[in-house]
Amino acid sequence: MVIIFKRSALCLAMFCIYQQSSAEMTPISKKTSVEARSDTSITTSSINNKAETKVLSFTAAPIIVTAETLGDSSANQVKAFAGNRTVIDNDFIKKTVSNSIDGALQFIPGVKIDDETGTGVLPNISVRGLSASRSGQAQFLMDGIPLTLAPYGHTGQSIFPATLDNLERIDVVRGGAATQYGPNNVGGVINLITKPITKETQTEIGTNLTVFEQNGKPLTSLYARHSRWLNDDFGIQLEANGIKGDSFRDHSDTEVTNLQAKALWYIDDNQELEGFLQYYDADTEMPGALSPAAYEQDVEQSQRPLEAYQGKSTRWHAKYKNYLDIGDEAVLDLTTFGHHATRNFEWGFNSQANKQGVHWADPAIAADSLRTSPREFTVYGVEPKFSMKIGDSKNIKHHLISGVRYVNEDIDYKLTQTKLADGTTTMPRDWNLQTDAWAAYVSDEMSFLDERLKVTPGIRYENAKMTFNDAGNNTQTDNTITEWLPGLTTSYALTKSDDKLWLIYANAQKSLRTPQIANIRGNGEEGSELAWNYEIGTRYTTDSLQANLGLYRIDFKDQLQWNSAEQSFDNVGRTLHQGLETAITYTPKTFKNLDVGLSYNYLDATLKEGADEGNQLPYSSPHQLGWHASYKHQDYNATLSGVYYDKAYADNANTVAESKDGGIGETPAYQVWSLSLQKTLQDTKNEKLSVQFGINNLFDEQYYFRGVDTSPVGRYPAPGRSYKLGLNYQF
Repeated sequence: MVIIFKRSALCLAMFCIYQQSSAEMTPISKKTSVEARSDTSITTSSINNKAETKVLSFTAAPIIVTAETLGDSSANQVKAFAGNRTVIDNDFIKKTVSNSIDGALQFIPGVKIDDETGTGVLPNISVRGLSASRSGQAQFLMDGIPLTLAPYGHTGQSIFPATLDNLERIDVVRGGAATQYGPNNVGGVINLITKPITKETQTEIGTNLTVFEQNGKPLTSLYARHSRWLNDDFGIQLEANGIKGDSFRDHSDTEVTNLQAKALWYIDDNQELEGFLQYYDADTEMPGALSPAAYEQDVEQSQRPLEAYQGKSTRWHAKYKNYLDIGDEAVLDLTTFGHHATRNFEWGFNSQANKQGVHWADPAIAADSLRTSPREFTVYGVEPKFSMKIGDSKNIKHHLISGVRYVNEDIDYKLTQTKLADGTTTMPRDWNLQTDAWAAYVSDEMSFLDERLKVTPGIRYENAKMTFNDAGNNTQTDNTITEWLPGLTTSYALTKSDDKLWLIYANAQKSLRTPQIANIRGNGEEGSELAWNYEIGTRYTTDSLQANLGLYRIDFKDQLQWNSAEQSFDNVGRTLHQGLETAITYTPKTFKNLDVGLSYNYLDATLKEGADEGNQLPYSSPHQLGWHASYKHQDYNATLSGVYYDKAYADNANTVAESKDGGIGETPAYQVWSLSLQKTLQDTKNEKLSVQFGINNLFDEQYYFRGVDTSPVGRYPAPGRSYKLGLNYQF
């Protein structure tokens, strides 16, 4: 399906999904409550409409067998998970005045971002000190389906086909999920969960206006959703989200279109089929990094006028479930998914930089060439899974999950260079990577002592055949990756009741990241990046208190590093990431209108080999804090929130003094506060109208990141103070 989409088409699409028939049909299937449920583990909301609402509840939930280790991210599942896990819901995101997905993730301990655009179009997300570049070291899923451009050959998110308004919640699992969710899970699994089809017909219209104080330019977001059941067994939902405007800097014009459609068919009492289709289009100018001198002069300016980005993606998936009469409970899942995506970066390049003794991307030096990096990705996958529960709570209960997955990837990877003086174009790279990957996994959650003790051994087998073609040199190389990835999780409930759970947990798992297309050069036989992940911790949950304390360790033995002599990447690096994460959220029983939360992460991320052994890994911050306090009075809700990140370095040598071009040097610590005020204007059985005003970066903290990707040298200014006005209507 080809979709041509500009402003006129956006208006037409949104108009169409606003239309609501007076007839309302409610599905009667017993599974509806499972699909529509959206309880979470962080915050609550009391939206009183006809749709299924977010309710934080610790009463016993219906027992539903699932073939997903992560389940549906409900509060009951999260509190009993044997690993460090955080879920943030849409209500919490609004309270913290987050403008983008990466902005929302800052409140999760162990997560750090480099804000490249100010609009969230290209997030750079780091987990536990791993590289943030294009968020390539964490596995992103959308509704359990791989979101990355290519799960094996290109894990970097140089297209990020997701927008904040379409999400119901975000589930971040830092450990304990490697067996089922692989590869590239060294930095954990981040599952973006979209809004479900509501139980009854509902339309939602929302708009957000953000104005940056530095330049007064607006960034607008318009969202519409229509959800209905056409009969008792078949429901659909259509969504449209458009973002348009500017960030706080010059040369930052942005336009994003995100269209989504989903359908759910209850074939009978035991079978269901879900379908999903998405079209995403992003077009943005990129202001780039500034030299230190230019940053001190004016953070709004751009010294990189040639930088731009375009990305398009069409994604789809289908999920079939068959609830079987085997054992105590059983389900067979069959999931197919795929996408076709194109993206292109443009940036200025100085071809004489080496002769001049400067970096090719020095913001203070004019470019003499334009480089582009067009990429094309075609991915298809299929994954059958089987899950079964057997046994009884007085003896041993088993929850078996097994599955296989096949993924095929076709990546075209080009680089062009055009001289600005005469328009002459060359193509330094014309590559293609074909990947055929098979994976199989099995795990057995064994429950003892009336289900207080749970032990889950598991193992995953990966086999990926990667064929690399270099058209420029007329060469072809093959690289076959074969790995066994064992894992073990265990938990014990010290206290267990309907309204209280005190859990201790531990897990260990082996993780991998297969060689990326940018790495497979030379002999084409580089191995995978391998790591062992360990966690031990405790979680205490009641109806008013949620507290978690966990220790973690990532022993990364095979980081890929650039070999300049051979012009290839070799597996030579060893790094160690270890630390402590803790988070607490408290609502006093005697003062239920107040909700407070505090999180902290200590990170010791160090190099373990080479001349810089013992030094702090670049861009990692040893200390991170997050906090929020919300107070509700009648129809008003006020929230004060913030984050703090410690200083970081930009090179392995931990150089403190900043270079003239800003490429290396200490990056100062920073803290950012936000203030939000929400007002419910109308709240009845059939409709709800609410308005929000927020101030992001309340005290106008001036801070920056180091250069990113196509602008790797210099200071990248972070957004200053901005004002946000939002309106949401559900009926």
